[in-house]
Amino acid sequence: MSAPILTRVRWEYLRFIKSSMSLQNRPFLARELFWHSRSGRRFPAGGAAMATLRDAGWIEAIEFGGAGSGMPFRSSGLTRAWQLTEAGKKAVAACPDTFPGVPVCDEVAA
Repeated sequence: MSAPILTRVRWEYLRFIKSSMSLQNRPFLARELFWHSRSGRRFPAGGAAMATLRDAGWIEAIEFGGAGSGMPFRSSGLTRAWQLTEAGKKAVAACPDTFPGVPVCDEVAA
């Protein structure tokens, strides 16, 4: 398998994970990841973002929770979370601070 392409979206998420030691060391929910639009607004990640990182082999889905056995209450059931794979940890470590590709505004002008 060839190496995945570092798209602008993947780069944004890798940079966010790189800036957060807690996301690197524990399972996380998609809404804990953020990306910045060109206007500077922050948006939480969605299913498509998780799919592109999963397709690159950098994260994997895990499920936790359940019926709350042994607890004095019932939980809402299984929750899907994500965690970095070994390849994801390497990608985060190698993620550059500036996007190495063509800036988005240059792609439109070309």
